[in-house]
Amino acid sequence: MAGQFRSYVWDPLLILSQIVLMQTVYYGSLGLWLALVDGLVRSSPSLDQMFDAEILGFSTPPGRLSMMSFILNALTCWKALTSLCMLPVG
Repeated sequence: MAGQFRSYVWDPLLILSQIVLMQTVYYGSLGLWLALVDGLVRSSPSLDQMFDAEILGFSTPPGRLSMMSFILNALTCWKALTSLCMLPVG
């Protein structure tokens, strides 16, 4: 039964690699969305758009653009994960 999922075996390397992969996909695609949105409105890109909580809000135009990027990123990651879950195993 090669290729069967090992749901009964504790595999910390598999879990850690999945966590690293998920974080890489999330922040990588968020960076691409922020760069695309900043390029469309000719705004200067900044890491504060990802990590500063004061920027994330609908009260300012940069906040609206950041929130739009976060929403687009969530939809992109959701679509990517659901399509990966539909792949045949084996």
